[in-house]
Amino acid sequence: MSQPIASVPVPAQPHRILVVDNCVALTGALKAILNSLRNIRIEHPGLFEFEFVLPTGSAAVGPVSSEGYAVHTLPWVEISKRPKDLLRYGPMLLRNSWRLRTLAKRRGAKLVHLNDFFNLAGVVGKWLGGPRLLTHVRLLPQNFPGPLRQLWVGADTRFADRVICVSEAVKQAFPPADNVLVVADPIPEREKHPLPAPDHAEGRAREGTLRLLYLANYIPGKGQDHAVAAFTEAYRQNPRLRLHFFGGDMGLEKNREYRRGLEAQVRAAGLQDVVQFNGFVQDVEREIKAADMLLNFSETESFSLTCLDALFYGTALVASDCGGPRELFEHGRSGLLVPNKDRAAMARAIVELAADADRRTAFAAAGRAYVRHKFSPDHTYRKLRDVYLEVLGIR
Repeated sequence: MSQPIASVPVPAQPHRILVVDNCVALTGALKAILNSLRNIRIEHPGLFEFEFVLPTGSAAVGPVSSEGYAVHTLPWVEISKRPKDLLRYGPMLLRNSWRLRTLAKRRGAKLVHLNDFFNLAGVVGKWLGGPRLLTHVRLLPQNFPGPLRQLWVGADTRFADRVICVSEAVKQAFPPADNVLVVADPIPEREKHPLPAPDHAEGRAREGTLRLLYLANYIPGKGQDHAVAAFTEAYRQNPRLRLHFFGGDMGLEKNREYRRGLEAQVRAAGLQDVVQFNGFVQDVEREIKAADMLLNFSETESFSLTCLDALFYGTALVASDCGGPRELFEHGRSGLLVPNKDRAAMARAIVELAADADRRTAFAAAGRAYVRHKFSPDHTYRKLRDVYLEVLGIR
């Protein structure tokens, strides 16, 4: 159980924590940690001071800075199959680890919070005499090649003061250890827009359309290709369906190429008038509440903030059984879980749910109630707060 709010002492100077993220753009992982920290700051002003360390040139610097955080940048190099990156990885890891250690010392930070478990700079920095270390695991380690997975899991388990897994599916990749625990990401808690009136969807249905929403960056593996294939079959059975994609390409050519391939797939099926491709969505809540159902057919998800948002905001959900989503709702009661990469099952679920407005309404209500109970503050951001206090030796 979380410590009562009143019993957490406010220090003369806030406890400074450096949050390190490798993102080159605004990602679900970054949004999740921002959401947690936002709630902690609201409940405990003056308890912590968070500063971010992002990659040089990251498009996320602006959004993070706009929330009032100091942002530092380092030239992170991630390991990859490209010979150039492989040659640079070792030397840059040592340099960036020293830089991170030096930055923490200069800023008076007593804790480094890695928001990416594959960034070893925190581990090496601690070995070089840096501060305490907390590692957040937001990807399924099981999906990485064996040698890399063993290296990252082993290093984090051994050297991190705490390893936070966002789901039980993630924790299964780690050996039993006292410093490995599960802390789920929090629900938004606040809503800007009212729920649609009961006759909203009925009115749209009478007009002849049902809106399907897909929120994900255009990245191979995020499932948009499965969605297009499943929608093609579902539309053949129900021509009232409309599919709307929203997402960014993170400034990467491989992601732009992926989106172009999706658009070509839609044109080849003759569906360009009923399938729309859009950029990054500014108001996630509005788009979710305007949809009749949300689809997420990702091939791997450690948690899925998008699915959590759909449930919280009250829109019927169809998701692939790819890791974390099965822990977010009850299949058949607050959504439909379909086998991973099974396009035929995806199409059947779309057709089934599109034909049953009462079931969509029931799913939406059950999903809202379920996530509000399971992902309450005591199980999410307050639990993260307590981990901070424990690692810093304050309680």
